[in-house]
Amino acid sequence: MTFSERLERRVAQAGNPICFGMDPVLKRMPAASTPEETVRSFYLSIFEEMDRRNVYPAAVKPNSAYYEQISLEAMFVLRDLVAEARARGIVVVLDAKRGDIGKSSAAYAQAAFGVMGADSVTVSPYMGGDSVGPFLKFSEERGVYALLRTSNPGAADLQDQRREDGAPFWQATAEKLVEWDNGSLGAVVGATNLAEMEKITAFFASRGHEIPFLIPGVGVPGVAGQQGGTADSAMRAIRNGGSKRAFHLLNSSSGLSFAYEARPGVEPKIAAVDALEALAASAKI
Repeated sequence: MTFSERLERRVAQAGNPICFGMDPVLKRMPAASTPEETVRSFYLSIFEEMDRRNVYPAAVKPNSAYYEQISLEAMFVLRDLVAEARARGIVVVLDAKRGDIGKSSAAYAQAAFGVMGADSVTVSPYMGGDSVGPFLKFSEERGVYALLRTSNPGAADLQDQRREDGAPFWQATAEKLVEWDNGSLGAVVGATNLAEMEKITAFFASRGHEIPFLIPGVGVPGVAGQQGGTADSAMRAIRNGGSKRAFHLLNSSSGLSFAYEARPGVEPKIAAVDALEALAASAKI
């Protein structure tokens, strides 16, 4: 089974396309005995609340940098949380944005898949096929999300550059993703420009080669300060672009993890799973 097939099955099983971003920020988390225990207990309590209510996301996405900045011991916490998610059948996207020459990429792939146990990893495709290839060769059941169209302010520096034929540079990247895909390749596509997301979806649909999107920046209903697109509008853009497969992931990080900040007196784990339920209900698959 390819990663795309696994992902499609998981979204159907969960009943939603939500990816729960697990990016710890210590000052926003109830303190425990150590920074590492603060992170561990925070996310374990959320997993346990998911168990109690039988409400799960399709995937989780821990960003490795948030753990690396805490300590070496926090990387063991990350490994353990990956195992906790996978034990519940939740797909794990390790957000590490790797990409290097072939031998280094092979080492990064072993670290993400073999050591950390992740189901998929984010990569930068800008060093080309020999950089992405080692991740794709690791196992067809493991996934690789290549950065395609990001929503950060500096994205325009390269992604909006025009080729001689007038097409934006991200389209050149998309063409390569079609060429490289073996059933395990996906794309990171930001949720802030829905018209462009529809165009990107239509690009892949026109070539008869859909790939799964990882869509960061999705706002959570009822949580103030959310700047991304809504789950419903993102899914509508994808459908309007001609997507037929239900394997795209909508990611929210702080809007889920720290939903309790908008609800004084509510336990973090309860607020997080409440927000997960609300986001899942708003994402029609």
